[in-house]
Amino acid sequence: MKLSNISLITSLLLGSSTLSALEFGQMGNISAGIGGAGVALKNSQWALYYNPALLAMNKKSGFAYSFGLGYKETNLSRAASIDVENLQNMPNKLADLFSGAVTIQAGTGFRAAGAKKFDPGNLGIFGEVLEGMGMKDENTMNKYLEDVANKNGITITPGGGQTTEQILQELQKHPEALEDIKHDLQESIKDTAQKHPDQSGSLGLLEGLVDGLTPENIGGLLDSAQKGDMSLDSLLQNMGGFTLMTSNDPSLNRFVKDMTTLNEMINKNDFSLSTQNGVVINIGSKKSRGTISFGLMPSAYMSATARIDPTHNQIIIQNGNSELKVEFGDGNIILGTADKGDFDKHSVLSNQAKHQLSAGSVGIVEVPLGYGHLFETPLGDIAVGLAAKYIFGTGYLYHKEGDFNSISQNITPTFDGIAQTHTFGIDAGLAYSPRFAKNLTLGFVAKNLNMPKIKTDVKSGAMTKLNTQLRAGVSYGWLNDKIVLAGDIDLMPNDTISLARPKSQVAGGGVLIDLKYFDLRLGAMYDFRNNSDEGMILTGGINLLGFLDIAVQSNLHLSQEIAGSGIAVPSYLLVKVGGGFSW
Repeated sequence: MKLSNISLITSLLLGSSTLSALEFGQMGNISAGIGGAGVALKNSQWALYYNPALLAMNKKSGFAYSFGLGYKETNLSRAASIDVENLQNMPNKLADLFSGAVTIQAGTGFRAAGAKKFDPGNLGIFGEVLEGMGMKDENTMNKYLEDVANKNGITITPGGGQTTEQILQELQKHPEALEDIKHDLQESIKDTAQKHPDQSGSLGLLEGLVDGLTPENIGGLLDSAQKGDMSLDSLLQNMGGFTLMTSNDPSLNRFVKDMTTLNEMINKNDFSLSTQNGVVINIGSKKSRGTISFGLMPSAYMSATARIDPTHNQIIIQNGNSELKVEFGDGNIILGTADKGDFDKHSVLSNQAKHQLSAGSVGIVEVPLGYGHLFETPLGDIAVGLAAKYIFGTGYLYHKEGDFNSISQNITPTFDGIAQTHTFGIDAGLAYSPRFAKNLTLGFVAKNLNMPKIKTDVKSGAMTKLNTQLRAGVSYGWLNDKIVLAGDIDLMPNDTISLARPKSQVAGGGVLIDLKYFDLRLGAMYDFRNNSDEGMILTGGINLLGFLDIAVQSNLHLSQEIAGSGIAVPSYLLVKVGGGFSW
């Protein structure tokens, strides 16, 4: 069986991992450590980004810098753990269980190939198992089957002249009898393993196959054995396919695991990379005016995915002159038969498939200038803020369609279609601290009110719109804001440039402990619109002496270990390094 195309599928899906999305970003380190909350966080130098109204509530001067890199992925990192060689060798391992002579140590010596009719000596390790059940030739096979029939109340005349095939046809009508045969096979495998420990690998593989057999499979298996034709094609035809279950054989367990991983990769995959960096300077005032702030904030958002043709999403592999279909159960693999028509119409490897490889990226440099003003009222302090920003944007789109072979011939993108855009954006915010609870702050921000557009393709004129983002936040401080609880939520879904994750809507929060020489931050966040199994994201950060700040975000969904290293990586990870001072 040829499984070399498995590596083609894997490499193409990994090749889609070019360069995230335009969800509400995370500028700076402070908010990144407390679940992304910043819309109502007064003691942060990054009010210019999160909510310019906060510039009126914190009139300190300050300077801050931050550099970050993060990624999101769905299923692709797991490809690094796939043992492609084991996938390619498994069909031959399965075939060897039932064919050829087998060398048995510590006992029977070399067992040579025999006739084409039933001869356990020519059926590999499976023949040794049958001999352990008393089936040494056609007569003893008939005797064994007659005993099973009589045990289950099935009328078979002992020595009545029925052929093995006729007895099997009668047993096929009685599933309980076939279950007894399955049990005997399982026990004989265990006995053979004790007698011949040198064959533990093959017997473990055979155990995983036998454990998944149905009564119908049992009849087909013995029918193939008595005919002396136990090639993989013949077995699949006679048995109607069979199920491979995990067993004592590590190679089989790895095969089941890797094929399941490959199937999940084919049906859902995505890789996104983002980097958000910035420098901000705040000029405070002890007078009635608020803080003036300006900054430089370069960011890049990139995403790619391979979208499998929904009409050609089955794993059907050509095996010589026949086709093998791979299906998936609950922790097992089902191997069955297919025909050329099935392959052409449904296989991921068919040359009639129209798979798509798509990638997009947007780079943005923002130069914002913001101001916040405070109004003291009988109801409490109300702050309003506005930020205007110059935006320089670049965009790029890559798209290719076809079957696996045509797409994989050249997946290197050309960058002659990079588009450039000069535009501007407007952010506005509100903040409120009630007189009856001065430690409480409520915030609201609307970013990109004018919905600026960034060109993403020179030839087609395609554009990405930076849609308006609405977010609300709340914070509460103790001990003169030495300890602060804060939380944010997106009030509406935000668009992304990811085809696999087209929407994002995040809620998050955490606690900030701000001491004289260091601060600590802990939090969590969750994307309600994420259609993968990203799950809860935990966040944290630490600042030492102001100038050194590290923030990390990671989800709890770890991939399979990478290439047997024992190292598992999260499907979401963001790391930021920066610092800041206020006075």
